[in-house]
Amino acid sequence: MAVFAALIDSGDLLMTIASSFVAALSVAAVSSLGIWGGARYVDLSQEGRSVAAGFALAVGVFGLVATIAIIVLGIALMVAG
Repeated sequence: MAVFAALIDSGDLLMTIASSFVAALSVAAVSSLGIWGGARYVDLSQEGRSVAAGFALAVGVFGLVATIAIIVLGIALMVAG
């Protein structure tokens, strides 16, 4: 067991686990915003509520752009580090 303790840096391992958890939560949250905004846009536009539909569309677009930005940032961090 001491051999494994010498080979594994527990601080880096815990930081990797925490970073992965935060990244998974952020991707899930912003992609959910994109899905919610798109679905809400369709519902509101069918009801004739164009102003509210526009705000929902803006939230959906923000979610889509944020999801793409997180993916690009993740790939850039993997390549650089």
